[in-house]
Amino acid sequence: MTSPSAELSSFQREVVSRFGLVPNFFVSAPDAPEIVERLWSFAVSAYFDNPIPSLFKERLFVYLSRFCEVRYCIIRHCAFLLGYGHSAGDPKAPLQTVEQVIRLLARPTPWERGPDKVAAVLEQSPPCTDWPEPESDLEDKLFSALALVFVEARRSERAGKALCHVLGGRRYEYLLGLLAFIRTAHYWTVVHPGLPLEADAEEMLKINEELTQRLLRDPEAARCDLGQRLFAELEELRGLSERRELERAKNALEAEVAQKELLLREVNHRIKNSLQIVSSFLHLQRAHVQNAEANAALQSAGARVHAIAAVHERLYGVKDIRVVSLGEFLASLCESIGNALGRGDSLELDLASVEVPTDTAIPVALIVNELLTNALKYGRAPYRTVLKAAEGRLLLTVSDGGSGPPANGTRTGLGSQIVKALARQLGATLETKCRAGGYVVALTIPLKSAPNDEPGNETRR
Repeated sequence: MTSPSAELSSFQREVVSRFGLVPNFFVSAPDAPEIVERLWSFAVSAYFDNPIPSLFKERLFVYLSRFCEVRYCIIRHCAFLLGYGHSAGDPKAPLQTVEQVIRLLARPTPWERGPDKVAAVLEQSPPCTDWPEPESDLEDKLFSALALVFVEARRSERAGKALCHVLGGRRYEYLLGLLAFIRTAHYWTVVHPGLPLEADAEEMLKINEELTQRLLRDPEAARCDLGQRLFAELEELRGLSERRELERAKNALEAEVAQKELLLREVNHRIKNSLQIVSSFLHLQRAHVQNAEANAALQSAGARVHAIAAVHERLYGVKDIRVVSLGEFLASLCESIGNALGRGDSLELDLASVEVPTDTAIPVALIVNELLTNALKYGRAPYRTVLKAAEGRLLLTVSDGGSGPPANGTRTGLGSQIVKALARQLGATLETKCRAGGYVVALTIPLKSAPNDEPGNETRR
């Protein structure tokens, strides 16, 4: 700070006539002093001679300087408020107390209050006929809205319109001129980081610890830092872009999966139709075959084809073609087999509700078809099919009340060969048991993934 008693240039004397001293701000470019003089001219038009009450201008300057990372402006203009120089270049401006300045610095920011709420409150306020008094409710509302316009001009259109509503267009434009100068002053201090505080400002920092802490350690100090805000916004945009890309990729993948599942359903539908045609041909062919053994073979072949067709029919109707609700499917299959052979009322079913992969369901269904068909043809009631799931395994048994094949008989029929081949395909163990209650065929089938075990649903027919 240049003392008024020192030898001053005409420019410095003009500065002293306004402020009562020469702030270091106006001696900050010794290599190009004419630039500082032009800044002074801007200060005169937008700050000193701006027809807004001096105390309102200075309090607003201090409040908005909270949002500048360099603390020179807020300390210097706080000193003006307290009488270390003249507020807004006006020696008649009322002085503020330390307590009044602390209350000004302690006001919630518009971002703490909510930007939309700040604008809404002003929108509901009647137009004012004069500038508000210091520390009035209207001053508080105006300062909050002006802070939004000052820091985020392009995102504060609503706040600007609310200010214009309350103040009128002319007063609002005068305020925008003041905001432009304050922003310029902040930028000048940022690009001149070595700008020192004046001795009187240093003295002011010693008078009150709370005031000093608020001036030097305001958490809002970097809000106007364009670099930090720009990087934050770029990071936000980058995250938004990545989320949009992920969403597009997810939607494209879901559409591709849906298309593939649609195609697979259509394939299953066509396979089912083709197999039903084959089954019908075999049934028709039986009418022209006189040999009993050949007729039985055609009947068995038709039943097997029908069983495979039934699997594909169920795959056509499920939501997820990768899995099959095995208990529900086997219940339908067993009922169909029982009705076809006239034994539907003699079936006993105890089938757990468990979902298995499709490539497991198909061979299991074919095994049940072979075993139950054989039991209904050659065994005695009751005809019982049980499916349990435990510890990553399926436990499947098909039994009847008969005595089973002769103890010395060899099981070399086609049905027996099919069951053994399918058991090997599943990695299952196959056991046959003759007991007092009848004949039992039991399979233990490892599951590729853990089943969705639910209490068994027993149905008796």
